[in-house]
Amino acid sequence: MNELLVVPAAGFGSDLFWARLSRLADERGHLDHPRMLVGFVEPQNRYTLRCERCREPVVQLAVDRAGR
Repeated sequence: MNELLVVPAAGFGSDLFWARLSRLADERGHLDHPRMLVGFVEPQNRYTLRCERCREPVVQLAVDRAGR
């Protein structure tokens, strides 16, 4: 998985954010699987949405806190 989604800080954690992540996971074969967002704010603002049932990453995210 080399894909990196850049998410604006203003949208991170919103209902739309979670709906889009859920739809993406469903499309990638993780329908109804439990998922967990893991990662660290500092220093990189990077996270991984991980499927807990399959034990695989679904997508990696970078939060753009600079507002670019």
